[in-house]
Amino acid sequence: MARRATAQDVADLAGVSRSAVSLVLNGRAKGLISAVKQEAVLEAARRLEYTPNAVAQSLRTSRTRILGVLTWRGVGGLPLHLMASALQTSLNNGYKLIKMYAEPTEIDQRRALSTLGNQQVDGMLVVAPELCQYEAVEALSASPVVLLNCQDPHQQLTCVAPDEEGAGRGAVEALLERGHRDIAVLSGPLDHFQTGLRASGATRALADAGLAPTQVQAEDLRIDEGLAAATALLRSDRPPTALVATNERLAVGVMLAAARLGLSVPQDLSLVSLDDREQLSNQLSPEATRMERPDDLMAAHAAELLMDWLDTGRAPEAQNYSFVCPLVDGASIAAPASRG
Repeated sequence: MARRATAQDVADLAGVSRSAVSLVLNGRAKGLISAVKQEAVLEAARRLEYTPNAVAQSLRTSRTRILGVLTWRGVGGLPLHLMASALQTSLNNGYKLIKMYAEPTEIDQRRALSTLGNQQVDGMLVVAPELCQYEAVEALSASPVVLLNCQDPHQQLTCVAPDEEGAGRGAVEALLERGHRDIAVLSGPLDHFQTGLRASGATRALADAGLAPTQVQAEDLRIDEGLAAATALLRSDRPPTALVATNERLAVGVMLAAARLGLSVPQDLSLVSLDDREQLSNQLSPEATRMERPDDLMAAHAAELLMDWLDTGRAPEAQNYSFVCPLVDGASIAAPASRG
């Protein structure tokens, strides 16, 4: 049986000290070790297929190097994309993840936290499937915790989340730049936290431009509901020249409505989707212009914040980290056609 590579083996291959290997692989080398040597350590670790010995580390530090992940199922299912990025970042730094699925009710969360506590996790990531306000149960205060894709209404926990309101504003600004003035916002139910933020950003941008916001709510975040709402809007006396859909399922409904009414996108109707999680927007024809959630970056940052907290003993300085959602150009925006 081949001998397992050690940190000293990595150090010898990279031509650095063993302590340098530890700093690099634990993400604490910034400002201490040159970028060239950091890359040499990472390359040596890859070549040797080196992973830190979690058992030995826990004996030295009285820690398990295990992170707990608490999550639940949302409208689009489980947040597997967020958890995958958090997992990879954690593994790269010598941590393991234990996932627990529990509905966001106090009794279910307490049960899940009790199970994770028995595993002696060092810290916790709470990962929401859709952006929401998360009411933390008291048991979470027992260890370091970072919220991912959710916010603490009491502003006591560190949160990493997308700027959904900014995404709504960005979508409208993209349409205004192309000359649109008849812009409507098609949203799901506004009591949904994420939807409400997206719609608020879009309507505020319209108001700031001196335009009266036209807002239509679909009854649900389903394609058929988007189809029905968009059809009614496009059949009105003065239909919009552009639509902002707060969810990509609604955006699919808009495209279907346009096709059934004989309208061409983007010649007759421009469209921006404020969502791309299910990767439906980029499958449309034409491909929808959309605001992209930086899920990989957010998940990696949340995991790094938690691990740095554990490694240094210092809580993150900022409590809220907001990530910009950039515009991804598709082919669903054009200048508005002239109206007779």
